Amino acid sequence: MAGNGDPGLVYACLTHVPLWLEFPAFVTLVHLGQAQIDGRLNLRDLAPEWESHHPVLGGTAGAFALKNYLLRYRPDATRVGICQYRKFVSRERLSSVADVRYRSMDLVAKESLPPQVFARALHPQDREFLISSPFSWGQHWKRARRMTYIEQYASAHHVEDLLRLTAAAVELGVLDKSEVRPFFDEDNFIPGGIELGVYPAQFWLRSISSIEAVIRECVRTHRAVRSGSQARSWAFCSERLGSFLLLKHFGALGDQRLRFRRFAHAFPPQWVKRHAGQLNLITQGDQPEYIPGS
Repeated sequence: MAGNGDPGLVYACLTHVPLWLEFPAFVTLVHLGQAQIDGRLNLRDLAPEWESHHPVLGGTAGAFALKNYLLRYRPDATRVGICQYRKFVSRERLSSVADVRYRSMDLVAKESLPPQVFARALHPQDREFLISSPFSWGQHWKRARRMTYIEQYASAHHVEDLLRLTAAAVELGVLDKSEVRPFFDEDNFIPGGIELGVYPAQFWLRSISSIEAVIRECVRTHRAVRSGSQARSWAFCSERLGSFLLLKHFGALGDQRLRFRRFAHAFPPQWVKRHAGQLNLITQGDQPEYIPGS
């Protein structure tokens, strides 16, 4: 269902738990995991091949379900919006409280988002793209030098997973072999990749289909199950690949300053104003901050 007079906008919320607050009428709910109930839009119905992989994919499985929903029911969509039950991208900052673990993300108390305020915050208005503001990994971790994708992933996750994903991406033509080094060597990062925010429908469908093909190959050839916060291994990899595909897309549009540049100051203010918003985490009660994998 579209909102505010824009029938081409399809905005979805992916959730595996009961929702904490009332989402606007223009938001379509896609249910995962234990939130699936007959009569709802469920992962098991929209993308049954991914239901068993939900533990290692998290919200990425919901993005694949949303892709199928669009192809099946909304081929007329011109823009695609996607958020999670706690995370969303707004046009402007709603809070001045940055998460201590993830400084590019603001904490927004549930009580500060009554229905009308939340609807205004969530809607992209006329933005073609509304993505998380990019940052430099090196600057994010307050390093004296840049920090590349491969270095950051190795420090935070199981690096062999990103290596496997990269090999699959090259084999399937999602990455050219000449792009492997730029992918590993990139420093700029767009949180959420293509799984948070708003995108032109054709761009998003093409990109998420490419990522889905890569992840399908990864789960086919490697079945290791991680524990704890590392359980959603392929979701972490998908986020990096999605971020890189966005950087590549913006570079291909003609702004060569954005193509494989390694520092966040490579993004001119007018680009940030036109495309980037603020990543937010809704908080309540005893869940005041972000825990990776939660």
